[in-house]
Amino acid sequence: MTISASPSPQQGASLNHRLHTFDFARGILIVLMVLVHVLDFYGSTETHESFIGSSINLLASWQVAAWFVFIMGMFITYTPHQPLAAGLKRAFGLFALGYLLNLTRGTIPMWLSLKNGLVTQAQLGSYTPTTEFFIVDILQFAGIALACCLLVKHFLPHPKYWFLSAFLVTFASPFIWDVSTGWGYIDGVLKLFNGNKYQGAMFPLFPWLAYPLVGMIFGYRLRKSSNIYDFFQKSFWIGIAIIAVGLPITITDTDYHMASNMRPGPGMIISLTGGALVFLWLCQRLTQGQNANRFVSLLCFWGRNVTTYYVIQWLLVGWGLMLVGAQQLPPFAAMSAMIAVMALSHIGVVIWLKVHNIRAMKLA
Repeated sequence: MTISASPSPQQGASLNHRLHTFDFARGILIVLMVLVHVLDFYGSTETHESFIGSSINLLASWQVAAWFVFIMGMFITYTPHQPLAAGLKRAFGLFALGYLLNLTRGTIPMWLSLKNGLVTQAQLGSYTPTTEFFIVDILQFAGIALACCLLVKHFLPHPKYWFLSAFLVTFASPFIWDVSTGWGYIDGVLKLFNGNKYQGAMFPLFPWLAYPLVGMIFGYRLRKSSNIYDFFQKSFWIGIAIIAVGLPITITDTDYHMASNMRPGPGMIISLTGGALVFLWLCQRLTQGQNANRFVSLLCFWGRNVTTYYVIQWLLVGWGLMLVGAQQLPPFAAMSAMIAVMALSHIGVVIWLKVHNIRAMKLA
């Protein structure tokens, strides 16, 4: 990724550092996401109520997915222009990958686990192999949101329109939540846009689309900036100011703004948007002058291959259900499972990249 066709050495160094910051940020977020997934699938009630479970839920309950898609929106405007058709093709690929992942990480292993008596339906609650396939997870959302953001960027190529769009999504979304027709197939499509957790819509387009729309503004301003350190410092204070606006709004009606059905209200969206700016400032500070740090390099590697890592860790978690059962592990065992999933996901990414490179060389 480059800002211009032939950047000067100083510009190239600045660009590399900027990408280093976002790779590191995504690396941190993917670690937190693994912790949440393992906790939700494998952790017993005791584990969820323990210090470990409570800490993970506090650190990663809402902000991980919100900041992921904020960064996705940032890259839409930060990276060089790409044809609209190519971007829409990638969006469709993400959407289709979401359902393929549902099938391979959820439907098939859950069906086999039930068939072989490794888990019981009582342990799974309302989840079934069929409901697992139709879950609207972050990849389905990312595909639709990417298409929307690309179209907005193409037809309304100015940040003021992106801000207006994000404002409308934030405050108007509650008015279309749970609108239904009574027709099963149509309502199944509608839940992609306005569904809730209990319908299997973990990330409905409204209101989650607000995060990548604001991320587009951040990416646009970053690309225009000449001083990366000054830009992030200003972003930090802007983020603090946004949080100071969002938190009081949230406190006025916490049940509404901090909805437990995966549809945050305006107060939460505003607060987490400000939090994204503070988080990215912190990542920039941590990566400054740390190019040789192995820990930073590892997280950056995971961040650069975030989609591959995400898919592999979900396959491990889904098929691991046949080994450990659903929500059975005590705290220490759950922590061991988290470490194992992260390590095996890393190995999977390395193997995938080697196979991909070999195939590319043969094709060349």
